[in-house]
Amino acid sequence: MKIGILISSEPRGEVATGAQRLEEAIQKRGHESARLYAPDFSFQHVSDRIEVKYLGKPFAGFDALIYRPNFIEEPSLHAHVPLLLIQSGCRVLNGGADIAGTKNKLAQHVLLSQLGLPMPRWAIAKRKQDALEAAQTLQFPVIVKTPFGTHGIGVFYAENAETLQPIVDYLGVSDGNPAIIEAFVAEAGRKDVRVFVLHGEALAAMERSAPVGDVRANAALGGVGTATVLSDAERELALSVTKVFACEVAGVDLLRTANGPLVIEVNANPGFAELERATGMDIAGAIVDAALKNR
Repeated sequence: MKIGILISSEPRGEVATGAQRLEEAIQKRGHESARLYAPDFSFQHVSDRIEVKYLGKPFAGFDALIYRPNFIEEPSLHAHVPLLLIQSGCRVLNGGADIAGTKNKLAQHVLLSQLGLPMPRWAIAKRKQDALEAAQTLQFPVIVKTPFGTHGIGVFYAENAETLQPIVDYLGVSDGNPAIIEAFVAEAGRKDVRVFVLHGEALAAMERSAPVGDVRANAALGGVGTATVLSDAERELALSVTKVFACEVAGVDLLRTANGPLVIEVNANPGFAELERATGMDIAGAIVDAALKNR
């Protein structure tokens, strides 16, 4: 069989896709692999079907594709590729997920709030004065996030008004988007829980600890993971969040508190290198097996 790894970026911009591990897992199972880059696809609506070309030639010959949406820009400019491939008859693992929702943290906050799922207390503000007033209400310290970001980039810690003001000023100039302000949950101990969900199952989980001098536990920034056992509440919450965004593959980040877990965010392009190290599980192989399931 031939399995493609569908990567959203140009080849020169390829980061954090896990493509090498996926290729190893595909080849270990006796299948052929190929990396495919979304910008090289073109689509044409012909009568009642979608004609797909890759690098200018008709696209065919793949038994399944694994979608790795490794972009951080406005998601509506990327999400059409897996959706049109599915419409043309391709099996695309995670291609039908609400990628726009998973990439836009602001939209995530709004939707999860509408559904009543537990999160840290938060506010959204664009004007500096509004942000300062919100932070005073939430009580310092606070976490400030950009709507778009990945691997902990675009996440800031503000201990007081003096540190918050330049962050809000910078974000206003750099992207002009509203800032997300969250209460800092001190009882979590600068740790979070990454739950890796695959095909409706919480396949593996690790507790991540932030490096010294940081509050971000992302592995890409030096966070270290250790295998952990999920409570029923944590498992249920992670699966509920995944269903909201229709993800077949997702990384759901939670905080542990005395009153139960809180959702930080969901990621449709979760890294798994640190999770494999922490748990000893073959996450890449499980992804490949899921891609071939029900093809």
